[in-house]
Amino acid sequence: MASLQESHPAQQRAPVAEYVAESLRTLPAGSSFSVRVVYTADHAVDSLTPRRPFSHFHAESTYSRRILAFVLQGGCLVAGLEAHEFTTLRIEAQGAQPPQTCVAVDCCIEKLDSSGELAGRMPMARALVAGYLRSLHRYSAALNVPSVGVHVFARAQPEYLFAKSKDNPRKRILGDLDLVKWWQSTLHHALEYGARPAPDQSKLPGVHPVANCIVPGSTMLESPWFFGKDRPSGAGLENRNASGSCAEGSLSVEWRWGLPYPLSARAHDCVLQFPDDPITRLLSEAHSSAWSVSALLDMLSVSEECGSGHRTAYFSASLPLCPDIGALAGAIANCGTASQGHMSFEDYDKILVVLFDKDMDFSSTASALSSSSRLMGYLDSSFDIPFIDVETTGPAISADRAQAPKPQEPPAVNDLSTM
Repeated sequence: MASLQESHPAQQRAPVAEYVAESLRTLPAGSSFSVRVVYTADHAVDSLTPRRPFSHFHAESTYSRRILAFVLQGGCLVAGLEAHEFTTLRIEAQGAQPPQTCVAVDCCIEKLDSSGELAGRMPMARALVAGYLRSLHRYSAALNVPSVGVHVFARAQPEYLFAKSKDNPRKRILGDLDLVKWWQSTLHHALEYGARPAPDQSKLPGVHPVANCIVPGSTMLESPWFFGKDRPSGAGLENRNASGSCAEGSLSVEWRWGLPYPLSARAHDCVLQFPDDPITRLLSEAHSSAWSVSALLDMLSVSEECGSGHRTAYFSASLPLCPDIGALAGAIANCGTASQGHMSFEDYDKILVVLFDKDMDFSSTASALSSSSRLMGYLDSSFDIPFIDVETTGPAISADRAQAPKPQEPPAVNDLSTM
C-alpha cells in the first residue's frame, strides 16, 4: 500500500508563501515567524455569473483554486487567511466577426483571523493581507492578465478560523463599523503595497488600483465616515508599505462608493456571485431575475445578514499587475495552472475538518499551542507542506501607537487593527 507521502506528493514552495514572508519582514524588528501555505490545483466550478444570458455564440469555463495561509510564532498559530481564486475563460463571437477571447481573474478573501497569541503589538493581519495581494502577480506571467479583481465581504464574527479564540483574553476585537473601517484602511495599504514594482524595477503599472466600497443601508453622504473625515471620496491617500508606513514607488488607490457596476444594469448580468455570500443567496431567489444592481442593494440593506441593525461592507478592487513581478512569481513555482502535487479540493476539505474539529481550542496559550501542534502534525504527515522562516527587520512602532487603548466593553468580533 502506498504511503501518505506517495499518495500526496510534497507541495513546492508556493509564491503565496514567498510574498507573505516578504511582507512580514517589514514588521518591527526582533520577531520570528513561520509561514505555511496550502493551495489546491485548479478545479472546474460554476460560472460567477450563472444566469447571465447571451444573444450570440458564447463559451465559458471557470476554474477555482483555494488558498489557506498560516502564520506561526513559537510553534503557535497567530494568524490565518483563507481565499478563493477564480479564473474565467470566455470566448464570444458575433456574426462573421472573429471570436474574442477574454481571461479574468478574481480572488475572494473569505476568512481572516487572529488567535490572540501574537507576542507584541504589530499589524500582523494587515501584513498578511498585503503579502497575499502581492502574490497575485503570479497571474501576470501565467495568464498575461493586466489586473486581478480583489473582493471582500466584511462581516463581524467572533472567530473565523481559530475555534474558541473569542474566549482568549489576549484576543482584541472590533465592533462592526470599526471592522468596516479597518478593512478599508487595510485594503488601501495592501493594494498600494501590492502594486509596487519589484525592488530592481522602477516601472509602475499603467493604471493605479481602484477600489469600491459599499455599506448596505448607507449612502454616499456617509462615506467620509468610513474613509475618514479628511479623505474625500475618490481621492488617493498617502502611500504606505505592508505594515502601514510610507513607501516609495507606490501608486495611490482611488476609492469609489458603491459596487463596481452601473446601478441600472441587470444584477445577474454583471454582479459576481461568490460561494457563501449574501449577494449570491439573494440572487438565487427566483424573483431576482429582473433586479437591477440598485434593486439588489436595496434588498441587501433589509436582508437578515446585512440589515436588521447589522453593518457590513462589500469591497471590490482592481489590482494592476506588474509583468516583472509576475515573471518572478512564475520562476518560483508554476501556480498559473493545475499541476501534479497540488492537492485536490477533497484533501483541502480534510484540512478544514481538522482545523474546525470540536477539540480544537485557542482560548488559552496552552490549548492554542496544543491545537497548533495537532494541525501542523497533520499537515506534516499527510502533505509535507514546507515552512518559510521569517525574521522581521522593520522599524519599531512609535510609543504613541503602541500605547494600550482604554478599556472597552466586551467585543463582538476580532480586533485586527493591532494584528
